[in-house]
Amino acid sequence: MPSRVALVGLVGWVTGCVHADEVCAKYGAEGETICADELFFDQQIDHFRFESASLKTFKHRYLENTATWGKPTGNPLHLPADCPGPILIYTGNEGPIDAFWGSNGFMVHHLAPTWGAALLFPEERYYGKSTPFGNASLEPAQASFMTTEQVLADYATILTWWKETHNATSCPVIAFGGSYGGTLTTYFRRVYPGLTCGGLAASAPIGYYSKSHWASHGVTAYTWIDIVKNVFSTTEFGGSDCFDKLVNVVKAVGIMGSTASGRATLSSKMHLCSPDVLGADPTNFLIDALETLPQEDYPYAIGSLPGWPVNATCAAVAAIADPIELAANITDMYYGYDGKQCLDGEGQGGIPGGGPGPASWGPWGYQSCTETLHQFSSVTSAHGFRDFTFSYDDAAQACQRYYQVQPNPRWAEQRWGGFHIGDGATGVTHLIWSNGGLDPWHGGGFLRSFPNSDELHWFFMPQGAHHLDLRGPHPEDPANVTATRAAEEDILRGWIENCPQLG
Repeated sequence: MPSRVALVGLVGWVTGCVHADEVCAKYGAEGETICADELFFDQQIDHFRFESASLKTFKHRYLENTATWGKPTGNPLHLPADCPGPILIYTGNEGPIDAFWGSNGFMVHHLAPTWGAALLFPEERYYGKSTPFGNASLEPAQASFMTTEQVLADYATILTWWKETHNATSCPVIAFGGSYGGTLTTYFRRVYPGLTCGGLAASAPIGYYSKSHWASHGVTAYTWIDIVKNVFSTTEFGGSDCFDKLVNVVKAVGIMGSTASGRATLSSKMHLCSPDVLGADPTNFLIDALETLPQEDYPYAIGSLPGWPVNATCAAVAAIADPIELAANITDMYYGYDGKQCLDGEGQGGIPGGGPGPASWGPWGYQSCTETLHQFSSVTSAHGFRDFTFSYDDAAQACQRYYQVQPNPRWAEQRWGGFHIGDGATGVTHLIWSNGGLDPWHGGGFLRSFPNSDELHWFFMPQGAHHLDLRGPHPEDPANVTATRAAEEDILRGWIENCPQLG
């Protein structure tokens, strides 16, 4: 899943407007605007207790669009007579749900109108406007309700309620998710198989949290950063020379940032609101951008990023000799400097892929301290842009300081199955797993099929970035991405029309 820095970029990908009761985004090369109603559901805070005193609720935000429900523009689906159309649910992940509305054009702009489907986008608890305890939600005593099991129960509850209140109990449902959302879609099929007919889990890095099976699946502590290096080393602008020069740029920033006057100069050159934005290590602001660019290496412009931003970065390497000017060029592009507003915020703590962080980072800092700890390392030049060796003890001390909790990196594998899911050893059915070759999260994805797996499907897109297939069709999409979407659509249509849950 994206680091905190990547999430900042993800929110910026939504092009459109957000109103008090409506969320809108533009889709496709033509920029068609599609909106969703912003609604709230009284969701139970704790799904796993039954005492009356524990049945407290919070306002759970979700997005809904029924504009095309029952009005297909494509070949009609074979559905139960009392069902207007299928329901497509996005299993919201680590960010405000309006961000994901704008980055799921395959669902919103293509499949929903083609199939005449309703769209349901519930927000992950503790994110956006779905805060069970308001501003106190991430205080240690309140944060304990931020678990994957509670999130999945939220989605099961709201989906069941929605179908009942819309007279849609006979309608088939398909789940979609990208990154941690793809992980949630996978787990949703595992835990609540009767609620959906299938799911598309894009860029779901479940294997990164299944360390006991890393060796048998070719994963090491350096897999994530090695993919980052490989993407920079195989561009059309300079190849491995690009990566080597970027390592030297990072070193130059580190040297300049070693003094107070140098930090002031970096702050000015990089258009920061203050030198404090650089944090304890002055290279982190730049490295966070460099490490995240490959997963956002989309073929067309999104937000502040140009099409193929890794190529654009390596083109800048070839054109700009001064390392500090080059660093500023990269951070301006990545963080979206507009020439007016200075850049502010926090990074991902000097950890490849992001890691434990304080409440000011948002709920992902807490999730990293419990179920989703990244056990990644990096070595300058040989593997990446920074020297970092994962230490459980260091992570545990940080998590104790932030939230009085201890991470359990074994929990996800023990509870859900880890690589066993993708290897077909858990009995889960009707799932598609897709991964992109440019995305460092594919190192923890399910990449290989096994015999007799007709209801499980694996797709690998060599030119795909982070869940690119969930974005709507675009003229500049690589052929392997376009072909993957077409195959996914055929599979999902078959599951809708032959849904075992409706048999």
